[in-house]
Amino acid sequence: MDIKGKVAVITGAASGIGRAAAAELCKQGVAAIALVDMADAVHEVATSLNDTYGARVARAFQGDTTDATFRHEVFETMRHEYGPVNICVPAAGITRDALAVRMNKEKGKANLYPIEHFRLVMEVNLIAPVYWALEMVAQLAEDRFTRGLKQWSAEEGSQGVIVFIGSVSSQGN
Repeated sequence: MDIKGKVAVITGAASGIGRAAAAELCKQGVAAIALVDMADAVHEVATSLNDTYGARVARAFQGDTTDATFRHEVFETMRHEYGPVNICVPAAGITRDALAVRMNKEKGKANLYPIEHFRLVMEVNLIAPVYWALEMVAQLAEDRFTRGLKQWSAEEGSQGVIVFIGSVSSQGN
C-alpha cells in the first residue's frame, strides 16, 4: 500500500514501538496521524514530529485505548479533519508481570496471579487492538457506502492496512 497521503492512527504512540512506527509513517509521507496514548508524553511526540516535518501532520489524543467512546471519537475527529483512516497500528500494550502461582512459605498457601491484572492485560493487549482495527474497517465501509460503492474487489487495490504488534513482553504471564 502506498502510504503517501494516507491517514493513520497509532496507539501506544508516546513510546517504544508505537513512537517508532509514528516516526516512520511520518517519514514515509502520511497526510495525518493520530498519536494515541495515556501518557502526557504523547503531546511532546506530536510536537516533535510536527517540528521535524514542518507541518501539522501529527495530532495527539490522550486517553484510555480500552474506552470505546474515546476510540470512536479519535476516528471521527480524524475522518472529519483529514478523511477516513487508512492505516491502523494498535501498538499500545502493558505488562503486569508476576508468577502465575506464588507460594507463601510461611502459611503453606499458594496465591494466584490477580485476575484483575490478567483481565486488564487482556483488555489492553488483545481486545482493544482488535476493536481499534474494527473501528477502521467500519469507517472505511461507511465511506464506501457514502460514495455508492458496493462490495470491495481485489482489482480496487488496498483500501487500508492494520499492523498488529507483538513484543518480547508477551513472554510474561
